[in-house]
Amino acid sequence: MRDLKNKLTSSKNTKNTQHRKGKSFGYQVLGFGSGGVAVSDPIAFDYLVIAGGGGGDYASAPASYHGGAGGGGGGSRTSFPGGTKITLDPGDFTITVGAGGSAGVKGVDSVFSSITSTGGGGANETGSNKDGGSGSGGNSNDSKAGGSGNTPPVSPPQGNPGGAGTDPGLQSGGGGGAAGAGQAGSGGGAAGSGLANSITGSSVTYARGGGGGHAGNTGSVGSPGVAGAAGTTNKGEGGNGVIGQTAVVGGAGGSGVVILQYPNAAAPFVSLSPGANTSSSSPGDTQTATFTVTGTLSF
Repeated sequence: MRDLKNKLTSSKNTKNTQHRKGKSFGYQVLGFGSGGVAVSDPIAFDYLVIAGGGGGDYASAPASYHGGAGGGGGGSRTSFPGGTKITLDPGDFTITVGAGGSAGVKGVDSVFSSITSTGGGGANETGSNKDGGSGSGGNSNDSKAGGSGNTPPVSPPQGNPGGAGTDPGLQSGGGGGAAGAGQAGSGGGAAGSGLANSITGSSVTYARGGGGGHAGNTGSVGSPGVAGAAGTTNKGEGGNGVIGQTAVVGGAGGSGVVILQYPNAAAPFVSLSPGANTSSSSPGDTQTATFTVTGTLSF
């Protein structure tokens, strides 16, 4: 049994003391006064935290053809399966879900407690904007290098670097993904692969990079003269780049997601807000909370 005196008087836990009645899971009831005071036990959470993907780049002026690199996938950090869970005392906790970057712009970080996943690199030529959870691809002009992944560094790594562009050849690099580096333009500019995770009970792939655009290419990595494909919402994918004869827009990065898993017995005491964020039963006598927008976890 925990030291109830410390629980009630420590500055960390006093603000989290809950005046709740009629709850049986993990609660110790102290007989102070006629109403009593209910003090909750901590809850251990598995987590998957995916940041927003970076936006793909676009061609600039007619006939210059440079640009077109793929955006980096959002950073991917997880304890599932088999990693170290995060244990929280009762309270209200802000969960941040990062937005995807618009064309050429870095994605936004996602945050759960002490875990921050960094937005994917934006595919343009401005310094550290290319670096991120996974780095963006390099643009074709002057054979630009791709952005660095796992920036800032964490262990295990949250992503991979982007591939370099090639000029001549007008081929831009693919953005890095959570499970693989982006390919150089001369290798096809393919996107770095995303990472599969089954915290929801089924395997889903997150944080793929965006493909690099090629002059004259009509494949999935970006078509001349049309907008690059956007990354998938709530999967942290990088946006595809595109090269064309006119200024066209690269694909936006996909927004991130934060997914938490905790015991089913705790479910009656856990709430999520706003309503876009949901919880459901998952295998192994667990509950899964999915944050698709920034919100609050309370228990």
